Amino acid sequence: MDLNDYEKLLERAYENIPENVKKLSRFEIPKVQIRIESKNTYIINFNRIINTLNRDRRHFLGIFLKKAGTMGEIRGQQLFLKGTYKEQVLNRLIEQYSKAYVLCKICNKPDTEIQREGKKEFLKCTACGAREEIKEK
Repeated sequence: MDLNDYEKLLERAYENIPENVKKLSRFEIPKVQIRIESKNTYIINFNRIINTLNRDRRHFLGIFLKKAGTMGEIRGQQLFLKGTYKEQVLNRLIEQYSKAYVLCKICNKPDTEIQREGKKEFLKCTACGAREEIKEK
């Protein structure tokens, strides 16, 4: 193979990479801001967190509440949780969710989507093309 042909192929391949993949921005989940009223906890910035994760609210809520071991619901822009929780605990739960359901295991980018096939869920990365089955933890 001619070296010039190789260079042209590399340039063409680089041009086909999506713009969001070329950026080297760091994925950062906002830390929870909470308000405690009697024996209940409210995550005030829930909308901002869910928008950063780019996931369906119901999907996130089902897994998050199960891991937290509590009941809760969305009230306006906030997430209501039955019981009192520390910020560190809630941040850790959100981080665990993002590792399992948002970040690509291969390239570690958040440019993923959840695909369902039968009873199995797969995490498909739009950045590197990887596809991996999501295993419940």
